[in-house]
Amino acid sequence: GVVKEVIRLERESVIPILKPKLVMKLSYLIEQDKDRAEFMKLCRRVEYTVRAWYLLQFEDLMQLYALFDPVSGEKSLEQQSLTRDETETLELNFLTYLFQIMDKSNFKLLSDEENEVAHSGQYLLNLPIKVDESKVDKTLLSRYFKEHPHDNLPAFADKYIVFRRGIGIDQTTDYFFMEKVDVIISRAWRFLLRVTMIEKLFSRKRQLKPKKDTKKTDEVNDEEPADLFVERIRLEKMELSIRNLLRKMTIQEPTFERIIVVYR
Repeated sequence: GVVKEVIRLERESVIPILKPKLVMKLSYLIEQDKDRAEFMKLCRRVEYTVRAWYLLQFEDLMQLYALFDPVSGEKSLEQQSLTRDETETLELNFLTYLFQIMDKSNFKLLSDEENEVAHSGQYLLNLPIKVDESKVDKTLLSRYFKEHPHDNLPAFADKYIVFRRGIGIDQTTDYFFMEKVDVIISRAWRFLLRVTMIEKLFSRKRQLKPKKDTKKTDEVNDEEPADLFVERIRLEKMELSIRNLLRKMTIQEPTFERIIVVYR
């Protein structure tokens, strides 16, 4: 048997469709050839305007990045003879451009809740990974968010930020021999700790920042898209036995299509 675990995900604010397909579908709705030609011109002008904005933003971003490039940025800063205040201002300008581009590209900051969900299961990653936070700068992002406040920042926002975009579902079917054995051993160990009352000595309550709920449960906003519910299928929630160790199983996890990590 499988214990169903359903996760609520926020739907994307865009409709995934190819631009040429959208333009052609709309143009077919126009009867007059002359009007259709004018509509195609309008579409091209809109496209050129959007491209020009991104190009200018990207050029400004790369000019600032050249000053902080880990390879040659130090020499560039020395050549400019900038004061400390001027350097810090340029750093914040770089982050401002970056956040603007991320926002226009429909990237969102990873929340504490999403981070907790990601860490609650291993899926196909079984290697222990630990981030050495002592080598990560904690002042730059703190200064930025002090001047540019954001709602519901994750607890790690002073050290690094994670942008995410796109929602998908990944499925894998395999025997998962070692993973199943690992789950069985973990369950036996937890049972032993619970029986011997040792578990209480190691229990710690997780403290998270209170999350500001922007939706009221007693009000329904027709303009807001309905949330997306995805079933999460994990070995940790399945009933495992010696018999089904030799069976193939399918596990499933919600995924983000794009992830960008920013740190210094």
